[in-house]
Amino acid sequence: MRLIIEAHLVDDEGSTARIQLSTIDRASTTDPLGMSLAEGKALLAAAQQYLVNSQCQGIASAHAHCERCDARLGLKGWHQRQIKTVFGLVNVQSPRVRHCRCANKPAGASFSPLTLVVPTSMTPELEYLQVKWAAHLSYAAATALLSEVLPTADTISVSGVQRRVRVVGAALEHESSRAALSVTGAQHDQEPAQLAALAVDSAWLKHCHPYPHQGRHVNLVAGRACFEGGKTRLYAYVHNQVASAATRLDQFLTASGVGQNDRVTIFTDGAGEFAKAVHGASWPTRRILDWFHIAMKFRAIDLTAGSRRDLLAPSGRNLCEEIASCKWLVWHGKATKAVARLKHICKAFEMVAGEPFFTLWMNLDRLIGYLESNDRYLVNYRRRHYKGLPISSSIAESAVNEVVSWRMAKKRQMRWSDEGAHLLAQVRVRAINGDLYPRAFATPLRPPKPFHKPSNDAYFVLKAA
Repeated sequence: MRLIIEAHLVDDEGSTARIQLSTIDRASTTDPLGMSLAEGKALLAAAQQYLVNSQCQGIASAHAHCERCDARLGLKGWHQRQIKTVFGLVNVQSPRVRHCRCANKPAGASFSPLTLVVPTSMTPELEYLQVKWAAHLSYAAATALLSEVLPTADTISVSGVQRRVRVVGAALEHESSRAALSVTGAQHDQEPAQLAALAVDSAWLKHCHPYPHQGRHVNLVAGRACFEGGKTRLYAYVHNQVASAATRLDQFLTASGVGQNDRVTIFTDGAGEFAKAVHGASWPTRRILDWFHIAMKFRAIDLTAGSRRDLLAPSGRNLCEEIASCKWLVWHGKATKAVARLKHICKAFEMVAGEPFFTLWMNLDRLIGYLESNDRYLVNYRRRHYKGLPISSSIAESAVNEVVSWRMAKKRQMRWSDEGAHLLAQVRVRAINGDLYPRAFATPLRPPKPFHKPSNDAYFVLKAA
């Protein structure tokens, strides 16, 4: 059995062109059922070659006359050009056309009509697929995946995918600030998003150039905003790649549609890295100490005191029961009473000599210092929990895992530069948020320096809210 696949192209004038795309031979019993992957890729590549060449001929014909005076334009010559598409590399003949006299161009100036349509010699769909899959997989795995299912083996490469991610990430970095300004001006026309909580955390990646600073790491900050209704949004950046962390947070909240007068609830773990990420933000903020870190510090005391069930607190109660009582006082928003009880216990074991009680005393002292230094961030956790409001910064830790661990693989042997990690993070968070999509043929984005690469422009924008 033989299957002959043909294509018929009917132009605007009604004339028909006919071409044979593929021929598939099959035996009735021995050959596999249906088309193979290689035959399907070859068919798509042949159809793409035929269609793109026909379109390029139409583009050249459309630019044969001046748009202003309708004068016929002179042809300077033809040159071979390669266009990278989703269905393979297409070789086309591209004309070079001289400008009309009415354009006030220098004598002999010319332009390529095909450059107006595909300035980067790459279709937006191919650029989108490269960047999207590179945001979820390693560059090599993304290239192998696309080459496996599409006829792109001669079209893309690992280094090319990496370059596209960097260029698109730089363009998105520039576009996010512009989008934030446009949303700010239009907030009175739409209902602001109701933000339930925001949490920020940081992660450390191995640097690709640790010398001369031995052991240098990349500090990547990731945050997650939870809105009423269950919707979440992520943002991430490398700390030394942004001018101001507070400005970065303001841009993210503005682009997410948060009202300027809304109070933002932010969870903190008491670490100094957190203060760098939110200090100076223009939004009114309310900080809450993360319950998870409080519970873990109580857990350390329980493990230390659990081996000695005969220990008694100064009140005469069992020590484990007294510690549990202090924990639930903090849970109900009565941290002052809890700290007072913990101080009595700590003072009692401070006077007891012996190595077995040193660890218990040290854990108690650390917990007291932790609660006292963050007393202004303590709330009634029970009340928030029963209202269905967040009480933990686990949303930030999951954001770090989603942005960093699952792609940048900090537990594997990947090494990153500050700029490379920052640009990939911009692409990945927008892919996770659903804001990454290919823009139809239009003027490409021009990212500013230092990330500007004149030979590589991006076709990506943020989806309108």
